[in-house]
Order: sequence, then C-alpha cells, then structure tokens
Amino acid sequence: MDIEAALEHIRKNGAGTLATLFPDGRPHLSVVFASVVDGALWISSRQPLVKAKNIRRDQRVAFSSGIGEWVTVEGTGHIHDGDDVLERLRTYYRTARGEHPDWNEYDRAMIRDQRVIIEIVPARAYGGARG
Repeated sequence: MDIEAALEHIRKNGAGTLATLFPDGRPHLSVVFASVVDGALWISSRQPLVKAKNIRRDQRVAFSSGIGEWVTVEGTGHIHDGDDVLERLRTYYRTARGEHPDWNEYDRAMIRDQRVIIEIVPARAYGGARG
C-alpha cells in the first residue's frame, strides 16, 4: 500500500493502536489518536508513560487504524518535548479538532500533564483500506 493512501485513511480514522517495544522485545500496545501533520503521524502522550520511554530507547514503532478497512504504518518514532512542544501540541489539537476555546487553559493542562508529541515518520504501509 502507498504511504500517502495510508495517511489519507488515518486522516479520516485517527483512532487506533500504537505498538512500541519493551526492552525485552515484547510489544507494548496503546490505544491512541493520531493526526497527520506534514506527512507524519503525530500523537499526544504523557512524558512518563511506557510508550514514550520505549520510543526513547527503541524508535521502531507501528500504528494501526480501522477494522474491515484498515491500515498499518510502520516507521520511526521521535519524542518532541523541547521549547516548541506547546506549539506542536496546539498543531496536533487543531489538526484533530479545530480551534480550542481557551488556548491558555490548554497550555496549562499540557504543562501540568507533561505532554509530549510522538512523531512517527512512515517507512512502510500496508492494509485493507481502499484508497
């Protein structure tokens, strides 16, 4: 499957499962919501969670979305938690839901919850979705 076709499916069906790897190689699965931003998948997560820790250690990830018509994107995961994280989190929110009614409140919640952006750069896609 073409990566762009997979991303188009995810634009319409962002809910799915993120797979990362525990240190011993076992898969760790998390239910998440992915937005497509500049040809990559963006997922909001909390810094202390297992998925973020796993990606910091081993960047191999996969995201799968859909039943019946489904796609899986494999790629490299990156954690964004630097000075621009609030702007990235705003971009993620806007892409997924539009404008927030109170961006200051949103920013405070993101800081309080230690939110980061997981970015998945796609390397391969496969699935049963129709383009």
